[in-house]
Amino acid sequence: MPAFALEAVWACHAALVQAAEGDDDGVRLVGLLLYYLDGVHGIDLRGLIGVVERVLAVFSLDLPAVRTLVTHLVLNSEAGPESWAACDEVLAAWRRAGIA
Repeated sequence: MPAFALEAVWACHAALVQAAEGDDDGVRLVGLLLYYLDGVHGIDLRGLIGVVERVLAVFSLDLPAVRTLVTHLVLNSEAGPESWAACDEVLAAWRRAGIA
């Protein structure tokens, strides 16, 4: 992932955290997100923040395995040996980085 794109995802994360803390602008953001989050995904704002943090953890690792997984996810391709091996590699890297 290009650095500018990763920085944009971090900025989105920061906005969501700020919204969760009750900032004035954040209150408006929460108002826009609540119906979508609950109705479409069945999660709340804290759940969305957790999802974004997991995505950032993967993207921040910058492993070839991450690119393999993202490619499989984006293309909705069937999980095969290559994607399972990539998943195992990413999980091992997470454990080494202290992410449970």
